[in-house]
Amino acid sequence: MKKYGYLAGGVALALLAFVVWRCTADSAHPVRVQLTPGPSQPRVSPGEAGMDPAGLEQAVVYAGARNTRALVVGRGGHIVFEKYWGDTTFDTSVELSGFTPVLAALGVGSALNDRLIVNLDAPVANYLPDAAAATTLRALLAQEDGDVATNANLVARVLEKVTKQTFDVIVVERLWKPMEGGDFTLARDGAAPTAAVRADCCMRARIGDWMRLGELLANNGIFEGNEFTPPQYVKLMLTPTHKESPVGYFTRVDGAFAAHDVARLEAAGKQRLWIVPSLKLVILRVGGEPPADRGWDEAMIPDSIIRGTSGWQRSKVGEGVDPSKFAPH
Repeated sequence: MKKYGYLAGGVALALLAFVVWRCTADSAHPVRVQLTPGPSQPRVSPGEAGMDPAGLEQAVVYAGARNTRALVVGRGGHIVFEKYWGDTTFDTSVELSGFTPVLAALGVGSALNDRLIVNLDAPVANYLPDAAAATTLRALLAQEDGDVATNANLVARVLEKVTKQTFDVIVVERLWKPMEGGDFTLARDGAAPTAAVRADCCMRARIGDWMRLGELLANNGIFEGNEFTPPQYVKLMLTPTHKESPVGYFTRVDGAFAAHDVARLEAAGKQRLWIVPSLKLVILRVGGEPPADRGWDEAMIPDSIIRGTSGWQRSKVGEGVDPSKFAPH
């Protein structure tokens, strides 16, 4: 038994070494983009934004006990509330890998706007001959085939094909510059300086720029009057891709929340960007994994804030109930 224990330990160490090597290799030649950011979104007080300070304080107390470094709330294109722990600030650059794939989905919306892509249901093989014949852009975005990493990178390759630009340039020209975002980095799929830019993970950007991205999503693809995607496209991104699906286009749309249309981006450590289009509300939590003895309630932070936001109404009895789920009497 000891022999097998040593063998298992050796395999575990080898796997760990491989993971460390792969991470090192991928970050050996990261894509670093330097941009001069524009002014931050204007700041208003919670009262001016129609938000109850008591709800915000409740969210702060919950977040503060769970290794949170930043809790930022925006509404209607304004920054309404900010709470930071330690040396974190609005301009701190943070890697939120799990948020990265949504950039590919927004890139598709931009390409639809420019008629570079005209049909989400056309086979991906029309753009990438080596892709599976039955796969479509809609299936990739809806995560019907394969995993998020594979799908996001395939979508990025399609975008590179139709725009004749690398993925980092697509992010710069179609998203970050128009939003007046600042510096960011992306990873490559390998150590070579010419390796493909990854769309599945590893985006590092300023907290304030993640809030810009949230505003774009909460406002149906419009940021400060500029329309980045066709009408209703972002609504597709933030709604279930089919009945009872937990996902939209590289977003999560499951869970029980105080508002019916809460969608979210997820990153390791329970880092979240919650989006509530009906209230034009964006909530960003940055930090580490909450302590095991504290637990994690996915709805606690957003619901504390949602319930104190003007325009919110309690669900009526029976609202949201699907009769088709019940057998006839």
